[in-house]
Amino acid sequence: MGRDIISLDDITPNNIGVLQKINEVSLPTTYSEQWYKDSLASDQIVKLSFYSELPVGGIKAKSFNSSSTTNTYETTQQLQIKDQIPNAVYIESLAVLEAYRGLGIGSKLLEYAIEETKKRFVHEIILHAHVENQEVISWYEKRGFMKGSIVPEYYKAQGLKNPDAVVLTLKV
Repeated sequence: MGRDIISLDDITPNNIGVLQKINEVSLPTTYSEQWYKDSLASDQIVKLSFYSELPVGGIKAKSFNSSSTTNTYETTQQLQIKDQIPNAVYIESLAVLEAYRGLGIGSKLLEYAIEETKKRFVHEIILHAHVENQEVISWYEKRGFMKGSIVPEYYKAQGLKNPDAVVLTLKV
């Protein structure tokens, strides 16, 4: 029996630049150097995905308390658990290089995040998506995510033409 053509691997100090490059070319948002350094923390849900041993995607998520609502992209990136018990996992980034989309790579990354969410005894996954990115919104809806509220100007500091985001949630 052969190996699966799609595999996942841990983020390390040696390959964190790969995640950064994948995000830069795949997403309309940017992340700080600290955000990438935080990816190495043991409390993060982070993986790189490989297609036939080529790095082509990645995911970064974290546990948080959803009562800590935020209305901007920047404040969401700064969420910390601190004294609150986490009741959700927030997907900060899920990216697959365009040439490798539609091959099940994003689904494998999402399945990993769902399994990690369950291991933490958490029952909800939350993310923000750009309101104009119907392809991404539809992709998540096909996987059981429900559309929630629109967050006006969520991506304002990112310089997007329409900075609004939609909240998507999945009960697990």
